[in-house]
Amino acid sequence: MRSDGAPMSIEKLATEIIKAQKDEMLQLSLKRSIDNFFHSINNVLKNNPVLIKTAEHIKSIREKTLENIEYYIDKAIKSINATGAYAYFAKDRDFALEIVDKIIGSGKKVIVKAKSMVTEEIMLREYLVEKGHEVYETDIGEFLIQISRGKPMHVIVPALHLSRERVADLLRSVGLNVRGATHEEIVSCIRDFLKEKFIKADVGISGANAIAADTGSIFLVHNEGNISKVIMSPPIHIVIAGVEKIVPTFTDAMLQVMVQAGYAGLYPPTYIDVVSGISSTADIEYYKVYGVHGAKEIHVILYDGGRIRALKDRDLMVQLRCLKCGRCQVSCPIWGICGNIWGGRVYGGPMGIGWTAIVEGIEAAELISWFCLLCSACKELCPVKVDSAEISRKLRSRSIEKGVVPPKIRDMLENIYKHGNPFGLPRTKRSEWAEDMIPRFREGTNILYYVGDMGSFHPRAQKAARSLAEVLLLAGVSYGILGENENCSGSEAYEIGEMGLFEEMVRRNLETFNTFGVRDIVTLSPHSYNVMKNFYGDFGGKFNVKHYTQLLWLLIKDGRLRLDEGVPLNKVVAYHDSCFLGRWNGEYDAPRNILRSIPGVHLIELGRNRENSLCCGGGSGNSYVGFGCGLLLESEHNPNRVRVKEAYDAGVEILATACPLCLIMLEEAVKAESLEGSITIMDISEIVKLALRPKCDSPKSPFTNSYS
Repeated sequence: MRSDGAPMSIEKLATEIIKAQKDEMLQLSLKRSIDNFFHSINNVLKNNPVLIKTAEHIKSIREKTLENIEYYIDKAIKSINATGAYAYFAKDRDFALEIVDKIIGSGKKVIVKAKSMVTEEIMLREYLVEKGHEVYETDIGEFLIQISRGKPMHVIVPALHLSRERVADLLRSVGLNVRGATHEEIVSCIRDFLKEKFIKADVGISGANAIAADTGSIFLVHNEGNISKVIMSPPIHIVIAGVEKIVPTFTDAMLQVMVQAGYAGLYPPTYIDVVSGISSTADIEYYKVYGVHGAKEIHVILYDGGRIRALKDRDLMVQLRCLKCGRCQVSCPIWGICGNIWGGRVYGGPMGIGWTAIVEGIEAAELISWFCLLCSACKELCPVKVDSAEISRKLRSRSIEKGVVPPKIRDMLENIYKHGNPFGLPRTKRSEWAEDMIPRFREGTNILYYVGDMGSFHPRAQKAARSLAEVLLLAGVSYGILGENENCSGSEAYEIGEMGLFEEMVRRNLETFNTFGVRDIVTLSPHSYNVMKNFYGDFGGKFNVKHYTQLLWLLIKDGRLRLDEGVPLNKVVAYHDSCFLGRWNGEYDAPRNILRSIPGVHLIELGRNRENSLCCGGGSGNSYVGFGCGLLLESEHNPNRVRVKEAYDAGVEILATACPLCLIMLEEAVKAESLEGSITIMDISEIVKLALRPKCDSPKSPFTNSYS
């Protein structure tokens, strides 16, 4: 977003991300923070599995509340007023600021703030400073953002991109005497500075982590202790919270803040403040007096800011389930290289796509969506299963309808339409890799081996395609390829959001499949597997679709692939989970079962595996056009190179893949990191081929119980 409020161009955003890719201090800080986040969150969830079940409950509660949001807003307002506090509904920024102005009154005031994303949305701190007030952020991260005049880089830990060395320099630049650069010295310096501000404060402003509609109670969860002072020291406490924070009951609110804290790695929460009205005492003759040690006035502003409108948009409504725990951000391979630079003015990363659409407008979010890889790590790790990848895909569809498409993506889509493949190569070259040794699909053939675009055209993927073909021949499987008759599956069009082109590819393929009498399909690529298995049925395509690892595992279990124990591989192997085989389709076991069955394979797991696996960066067309729609740098911090270094550091000799896109992305990373000879990238079919006995039995169809 430009300073004048208009969305920047795709190229301009790419330029900002490239700056982040080149910023070594930022990269160091992000790496430190992501490592610490994963360790903390994983430990919390491992030791407190009840949080996972509680998150499922909160998901259903939030869905129920959002379906009836106007009822719950009205109920919350009545309940808040009944506590002696004052409740307001603000439709937009201007109305919210007008309410705040009236509450604060005239004259210069000292204002202390707790971290609140809604106050970032309405630029409250900047507005109050402009009005002549003294305003201090009291969350340490937000305080650092304030003095650096920067942008919050994470929804929970806004200054995680600042190294402790940079923080110490910042404090000195504003006159704070921090003696060293240890974490403890920095925190002590900031704490001492803020002590006086709490004492002098006229107004405290906070957000809310949850609001109970039945009691009007405001829930605030924190670990620093600053929020307790913000809400109790000044005589006036103003709460500004999005309407999506409302839940039906006090119990729901308590459970919600527990889940948010847990999925942020801050469990058990150090503090949970519950504000249910003005502080009071009845210690003298049981006569109730209001305004004791806490605020004498409490004002609660329930903020809309586009939320209610978003509930009527089927693509955006799911975003309002978001708890803003920030776990999606640290799981995202794009966020991992640039933080919230990939985002709107306030929100960044996966959650930032939907939230930017809600609070800044669809056009700004469409721009951001183009850099999403569709790996779906965000949804998998989200406590309430917000599907940020699907939001991105739908927003890209809107962008395509307006004709706003990154140039290399546009060219790739045109190639798919004109030539039936993303490379724009002649159809006659589609089966050159197979020569005459690979059977063609004809009447009586059991299985269509769908090779796909990478396997057909890319030299490295062709080797994997040929390896699988030879393994199937050795197993006596009745299969064939379509050769020049094969078309793009449409997976890239689907992932990018070009649904018109996707439907055209499906139509062409269904016509071909029906002509040839195809019933059973095995795919080389998880991307083709995904669309054929999950979406072709919507257009009348009823096929039995398997990914090749599922087929190979059945063949091994049935004894039709005999692995030679006389020639053990004797290698340390790790499997890199394909996003579209794993997170999109839940297949984690077949590839691992195959590898475990191979003599001499010592299979280990990388630190990030299965649902938590790191994406290679090849989705959404990136493996064809280059990283970030072909607009970003090929950097050592990019996910494919990070993944290869993770494997190398773990002592892996062979990093196994089950996806031609992953195969290419990771092999390119090995070359870029100069690790040839130290680690090898291999398709699972290639490893199986190395271990096969040459003899096989009569073929039995793995799709049926009958012999072919």
